[in-house]
Amino acid sequence: MVNVVLGIVEKDDKILLIQRERGDFIGLWGIPGGKVEECEHIDEAVKREMLEEIGIDMKYEKLLGFCTEIMHDKNSTSLIYVCLLKIDNDDIINNAEFNYKWFTKQEIIDSKDLIESDKVFIEKFYISNDENYLKMDCYRDDNGNYYWK
Repeated sequence: MVNVVLGIVEKDDKILLIQRERGDFIGLWGIPGGKVEECEHIDEAVKREMLEEIGIDMKYEKLLGFCTEIMHDKNSTSLIYVCLLKIDNDDIINNAEFNYKWFTKQEIIDSKDLIESDKVFIEKFYISNDENYLKMDCYRDDNGNYYWK
């Protein structure tokens, strides 16, 4: 079982997303985050991942929700913790080393270039705030594309 943290960051009514450069969802936009390391609390893990993925120091606010996700093509289960973070300072540096941008909530809902599970997390845990736990099953079709049930 893998533990994963994702960090939702809002500023000026927009949400920060990164474009994936490796892994299963290359080229798609998603919530920044990554794996929890051995003997690491989720609040520490999400802060570390944000620094690694976008180069910005953040403050952990709270846990928005979590998900058990089964990747059936890999026979693996992940526990995914979706956290709310705040930027420690107002100075957002545009760093060419990191590929991130700010999306409005409507752009997220309308986008076809977002990781589908991340879109669900944002909609359920953050925008509508009507869920705090989800079960998701991820499959791959014959063309290698992921889809969730």
